Amino acid sequence: MRNARMFTLAGRVLKNLFRKPATTQYPFQPVEYPERMRGHVEIKIEDCITCGLCMRSCPSQAIKVDRKEGTWTIDRFDCVQCGSCVLACPKKCLFMEKGYTEPDIMKRSETVTKPQEEKKEEAAAGGKPTLDAEKCVYCTLCARKCPQEAIRVDRKEKTWELDEEKCVECGICAGACPKKAIEMKG
Repeated sequence: MRNARMFTLAGRVLKNLFRKPATTQYPFQPVEYPERMRGHVEIKIEDCITCGLCMRSCPSQAIKVDRKEGTWTIDRFDCVQCGSCVLACPKKCLFMEKGYTEPDIMKRSETVTKPQEEKKEEAAAGGKPTLDAEKCVYCTLCARKCPQEAIRVDRKEKTWELDEEKCVECGICAGACPKKAIEMKG
């Protein structure tokens, strides 16, 4: 019985000596991620308008957006990598980067701040929605789609109002208008 075990062990040792390793030699060979891997959320902050739609669509509430400060914060360990924020972003500045969240001994968050020059350029450029009253049928679709509730439409009075303080210039209202009566202008 003892000899049989010894032969089995010797056979396995010899087999493993001449076989390729089952694992990759990570530092020396690049990691090949699975085809359907989602990865983790990354942002191109220069394209972000800090509208907060990603924050509202996040099921785990891992994203925080501060419009006044121009910051975008993500708690990497709270994020479930579902991609909901990427789909909700009107400017497509969020994307899923292949790879894993770096392990750490403490739960931490990552904050990205929009550069000051870009905040000033954005304020100067404008990009607020304007209405062409001749094309508008006052269907209220733009008001219903506005994530900030910055548009008020009265069908009876045929009025369309924009609260410029609430507007984040995301352009969703212009995209939702069936008559193309709304344009984003500076």
